[in-house]
Amino acid sequence: MLFVSLPPVYQEKLLRDIIEHPLTGAVRYNTGVRSPYPAYETLERIVRIAKPLGKPVYVDLKGKQLRIIEWANAPYGPIRLNHDFSVVGPAKVYFRGDDVCDLAEKKGNEIFVDPLPKAPVGHGQSVNIIAAKLTIEGGLLDLDHEYIDAALALGLKQFMLSFVESKEDVRELEDAISKHSKHRIDPADCEVVFKIESKPGVEFVRDTLTRKHFSEKSPYRLMAARDDLMIHIGLLEMPWVLGMIAQRDPRAICASRLLMGLNAGSVSMADLSDLEYMKSLGYQHFMLSDGISQEHGVAALTFWNEYQEG
Repeated sequence: MLFVSLPPVYQEKLLRDIIEHPLTGAVRYNTGVRSPYPAYETLERIVRIAKPLGKPVYVDLKGKQLRIIEWANAPYGPIRLNHDFSVVGPAKVYFRGDDVCDLAEKKGNEIFVDPLPKAPVGHGQSVNIIAAKLTIEGGLLDLDHEYIDAALALGLKQFMLSFVESKEDVRELEDAISKHSKHRIDPADCEVVFKIESKPGVEFVRDTLTRKHFSEKSPYRLMAARDDLMIHIGLLEMPWVLGMIAQRDPRAICASRLLMGLNAGSVSMADLSDLEYMKSLGYQHFMLSDGISQEHGVAALTFWNEYQEG
């Protein structure tokens, strides 16, 4: 199955084109994308198109993912994140576009980096901090709770959870499902995709989870979220980690860094080789990233059609 990430819902034509495309098997709404509408109306605009077509809608919650909460004015002000954290340094801060800075200092959820980022950084952008030890404080955000409540009210029961690293992360989401549904919905009747994006996430899968946790009737599913995952564990660790995730869960989803050649104009031989390699590891389900879906969605789906028929 091909999962396609959705654009902001006010991009109505692109939204409809992606959902209605016959090769789109399921859609993912990234709640980190800013919407001019409340959570309920945002999801309702998606459901209105997807439900008649029988397309599953997955609500991607941010959880412990570090994101910038306002536009930064470095060096005159700090970069403010959505979570406080503790860190054992030295530490590197990875911004979008593979821009890497040293973490010079932190104060609560404010970070100060050196050198300064090459490009403006601001609201909604994700960041990764790589250190000997990093502990994120807090879990689900207020906005996550808004989307959980809205999703359940609309009959949506499929969630993706970013940066899953422990049973407690999953339990927090399940408790939220019970709370927002007033205990009318059993979390076991929902589907929760564990997005594995960090070293602790890899260790959680390796040391705690087995294939029995991901049977056909299980409410749980794994995702190899390769973009952030590669930043956190390094390129050379990727092959065995990707293989381990696919071995644990036959329904695992391979996400991000797919069809990257489209950014340079067309799908490349490297893209094709990547797909074939992921399939050889056992992946049968793939998800296109926000960038590829929004900027090259039609080209990606056209290639996917040719690839499926080839």
